[in-house]
Amino acid sequence: MSDIGRERRRRWAEEQLAGLPHLSAPQRRFLSVPLMESGWQLLVHRSGVLRGRPVAFAVGRTGVYALVFTDDIPEIEQLRRIRRYAEETFGGLLLGRRQYVPHMLEVMLLMGKAVRTQAHDPYLAVDETTMRSTLLNGEQKLTPQRARDCVAAVLARDQQYSWISTANAPRAEITSADGLFGVEELREDERTRVLRRPFEEWMTFLDPDQLGYVSVNFNGPARFSGPAGTGKTVVALHRMARFAKNNPGKLLFTSFVKTLPAHHQSGFARIAERHADRAEFIGLHAWAMRFLNRRRVKFDLAEDGQVVTAFARAWSAGRHELSRIPDTDRNYWEDEVKRVIKGRGIDSFDDYEKISRPGRDGVRLSGPRKKLVWDNFYLPYQARLAEKNLDDFNDIVRKAIAELRIRPLVGAEKFGMVVVDEVQDFTLQELRLVLEIAGGGSEAQLLLVGDGQQQVYSGGWKLSDAGIPLAGRGRVLRTNFRNRAAILRYAKRIEAADTVDDLDGGTGFVLRDSDGVLDGGTVIEKSIPRADLDTELVRAITESGMTASNCAVLVNTNHEAAHYQQVLESAGLSALLLEHYNGTQHSAIEVGTVYRAKGLDFAAVFRIAEPIPRGNNPADRDRAELLARQHLVAVTRARDYLWVGLVGD
Repeated sequence: MSDIGRERRRRWAEEQLAGLPHLSAPQRRFLSVPLMESGWQLLVHRSGVLRGRPVAFAVGRTGVYALVFTDDIPEIEQLRRIRRYAEETFGGLLLGRRQYVPHMLEVMLLMGKAVRTQAHDPYLAVDETTMRSTLLNGEQKLTPQRARDCVAAVLARDQQYSWISTANAPRAEITSADGLFGVEELREDERTRVLRRPFEEWMTFLDPDQLGYVSVNFNGPARFSGPAGTGKTVVALHRMARFAKNNPGKLLFTSFVKTLPAHHQSGFARIAERHADRAEFIGLHAWAMRFLNRRRVKFDLAEDGQVVTAFARAWSAGRHELSRIPDTDRNYWEDEVKRVIKGRGIDSFDDYEKISRPGRDGVRLSGPRKKLVWDNFYLPYQARLAEKNLDDFNDIVRKAIAELRIRPLVGAEKFGMVVVDEVQDFTLQELRLVLEIAGGGSEAQLLLVGDGQQQVYSGGWKLSDAGIPLAGRGRVLRTNFRNRAAILRYAKRIEAADTVDDLDGGTGFVLRDSDGVLDGGTVIEKSIPRADLDTELVRAITESGMTASNCAVLVNTNHEAAHYQQVLESAGLSALLLEHYNGTQHSAIEVGTVYRAKGLDFAAVFRIAEPIPRGNNPADRDRAELLARQHLVAVTRARDYLWVGLVGD
């Protein structure tokens, strides 16, 4: 904006504020700051400064700010009253089918001389020199149209505010010298381009049901469940943001999928910028190893090859005996050790003999058969690790639990809130670990997020088995917000557990019963000879017209992922393995397994899948259902476009 244009804008702002005689000159100078910028709306209370209430609201690209004139930092109770009143003013604003998320607003103290604020402070403190940069520097949360819609919705139900919109300000005159724009014009043009960028509305607007789950108060561990695409993780991130804005202390977001926390860290930073450094996003195994190192607890994690060798030795020792149990192979018994025996923390045969095996009871194990497994596979595997003084991940978890029970987290180590995503694929021991991290007991601020229908690992449990008391603190999300209609219809046809539990033994809610809100979408399914898969995949991606950075190729194994990455790169397409993805923007097609894709979504998914075999015996049915759940997870990652290549002759 030229000097002439800025002067015209300043005079316009003064004229608008002159109509509010209860404001002092310094107060008018403060309120003129947002009026000097494009895309901002100002609501000013007609009654002047009211104790315990904001005098005005500034609404623009970086969000909603409740403005409070003060000489000193108010007491905490007064700050809470101010925030409560501000959230009530903007709460319940229904725009289309979504509501503004009131905890997204910030309380801004307008002071003669600003004080330094900390990340945990429930306010921003600015003076006339810092107010502008504070308003403008931040992630985009509202488009200009959404900002106007919010203000109009407030005025529609509350007439005690005057509305001043910069849409009515005089337009800047474009002047040039020697054919070049001035610096200020270029900055203004850049701000305009930023305002036009697309952004994710889930940051600022949620479905009313989702918003209700964000704000409900729990006095202990809680669980959010629901089918794919219902926004469970979005709600969990907003609960973290709301907690951070109202409470001190650190926050932890963890998952069994090691790359998933890094992906969601960027989302949290967008909805709670000032509190991002208080939140830790890390895979559970990585957290446990760092914790043990900090506590100087000795461990030596076995490399993948060493674990493979240990299981190979165990299979050599027990193959003859275990082959007598039908419908099993080496992979089956490896899962039995990882997910059932060590995953449940079992260290004696008597305990193993007593347990049930949810999700694996297609292969029935009597006491004598369990004895075969224990003596001929589990014990040889353990002996090999002990021989090399090695620990596997189950041992890391066990040691972390033992250390926490002896010396719980205290002081700066403690977390005020712990969120666990994709909890359905945790082992029982991992559940016990996150409960200990959250402080244990019935008052732990622990939120578990998951969906039994999306379980992609064998073996099961109930939350109560881990000593996690829910006591009615479970909620189910039922509306699909991710998948367009065609993709949702396709996913509903997949026979992936028509009945699932709610992660604690009750009846769950499946995708087939959910309702979608998005129309359209494209689904292509083809049966392709194995020899033609590489060519057909490249052709499908090229003909889709989808942007590479919005595409993912999802397969079942790491070997397949490496192969298709090479196929795409040989065809001149940029490809990135999902295991290397950290949530930042890039221009490559992502390639990875269903396991790595859990919790993520993409505009387009290209899925390579084997037809799901069907058998009559219980073991075949267990295997078929697990494969079907994996396929369901893969296809529901797609928002707009889904291509499925079924391997066949």
